[in-house]
Amino acid sequence: MSLSFSCLLSLGHLILIAAAQQERLAPGAQLRPAAGNTSSVPSPAAFSAAQGSGPERSSVQWSPSGRRTGSLYCRVGIGFHLQIHPDGKVNGSHEANLLSILEIFAVSQGIVGIRGVFSNKFLAMSKKGKLHSSAKFTEDCKFRERFQENSYNTYASAVYRTEKTGREWYVALNKRGKAKRGCSPRVKPQHISTHFLPRFKQAEQPELSFTVTVPEKKKSPASTPAKPKVSLSVPRKNPNTVKYRLKFRFG
Repeated sequence: MSLSFSCLLSLGHLILIAAAQQERLAPGAQLRPAAGNTSSVPSPAAFSAAQGSGPERSSVQWSPSGRRTGSLYCRVGIGFHLQIHPDGKVNGSHEANLLSILEIFAVSQGIVGIRGVFSNKFLAMSKKGKLHSSAKFTEDCKFRERFQENSYNTYASAVYRTEKTGREWYVALNKRGKAKRGCSPRVKPQHISTHFLPRFKQAEQPELSFTVTVPEKKKSPASTPAKPKVSLSVPRKNPNTVKYRLKFRFG
């Protein structure tokens, strides 16, 4: 009985050891297929390609170069800023406002277009020389920009001009701030009514600064205050001294 009981105990102990070893090996067996399955993990190249083709990259829009935003100031009369209204009207205002904010962009060499930022309409000149605003950019919206010697600019229509003389039609304002007709014989490039001063905002340049370290002066040790010198008065000799000689008489 004792032998059979000991054999049963030993067999039960072996069974428990085998079961424990199987439990230890079971997690490793489950992890091996997951570690070996690399097909579901994206490669770095594929991740970068997917990131580059995402909506964040495609939504970035670079503004075209050569665009200037500001105002055009005409010094005729009391001075007016060219402004473009949403209803198609073009005139001048003494005080700068939202309608006078313009965007000048290059079309070709020497040819520019002028757009009102607030009204979102383009400056145009009709075949009769009248200034107006257009919702679409057409040939009437092209102007030839020239720089004058007095730092002012002139803008002439790139399409229309006088057929007989070949005189160009310029953008101009009268002394009351109203738009002039470009075909008028009084509208000349020498007149101040056609001179416009571009006023554009420039990026503020950072101020250059530097620091200077001044060496500290060494403080001298506190010295005792010097005693005031007392001048000793020396008796002066009287220059007018009188000497008396004693005279003795005998007899």
